[in-house]
Amino acid sequence: MLTRDWDQRSDSYMADRHVMEQAKARVVIEAGKVVDVGEPLVKWCPLHERMYGKGTLHSKEFIRKHVERKISSQGMFTVRRVVESTLGLVPFGASEMLMDARRKGLIDCAVLACDCAGTVIATTPEVIQGTGGLMAGLVSTTPIQEVIERLESADALVLDPFHASINQVGGVKKAFQLGYKRVAVTVAGSEANLLPELRRAEKGGNGSLLILAVHTTGVDDDTARLMAHYGDLVWACASNSVWGTVGPKALLQIGLGIPVFALTQAGKELVHARIASLSHCVSVYSEGLPRVIESRRPRPLIQS
Repeated sequence: MLTRDWDQRSDSYMADRHVMEQAKARVVIEAGKVVDVGEPLVKWCPLHERMYGKGTLHSKEFIRKHVERKISSQGMFTVRRVVESTLGLVPFGASEMLMDARRKGLIDCAVLACDCAGTVIATTPEVIQGTGGLMAGLVSTTPIQEVIERLESADALVLDPFHASINQVGGVKKAFQLGYKRVAVTVAGSEANLLPELRRAEKGGNGSLLILAVHTTGVDDDTARLMAHYGDLVWACASNSVWGTVGPKALLQIGLGIPVFALTQAGKELVHARIASLSHCVSVYSEGLPRVIESRRPRPLIQS
């Protein structure tokens, strides 16, 4: 394990403070406690109704309790942060797909954003799922030494251990520099402006890059067009623009409530790898996309 003088960090980075989005509500966690919750713009989500029961609606109190469950169950945003797991939480989540892709040798590593560590290059299925399984829209985070050391002991590389910065372009470039040829990266909708730069990094990296656009709620039409042009897999979430702009260009749609749109053959292969690992039944339809059942979609669909 690498040894560092952790006290060399600037005092401005010593605060234990993490910011995320859930249902388009800004949530602030300090010292393991939820200290501020904004008003959720998405009021109903089919995934949360499946988790918590019929009639579940988003409120500030619901979002607070939802994040507190993540803290209590997985130690998120704390020194207890779980970094390795093989438990698939949803059938077609980004981490679940990447976990199976790594198991089957479709990718060599995944560049992910992890609370307490920032951008991480994960090389094992267990770290991919452990770090990404419960992650929502991470906006910013601060380093927690114990979590970073746990990640490094599990063969992950933390790009910026002193500041825990989120730098997906830097993570991709570093992965190629380390010699990985088949790299995957998750990119939040708020950072979709980085997609052209990520493709340039791919060209200079002597390898291939799979781009997964996640947490897309609220993106506008221009951003959705970037995703449609540069992405391999795009999650629709509660984005009216993604449904309307990305959906019609997709080669494959997975799911109805929060669908995943596969835009490339490489994206389709990730989906196929995930389907092959599932034990439950899967329905396949041949029709124009997107396939919409209005009552199943998050409400309301929004854009910035």
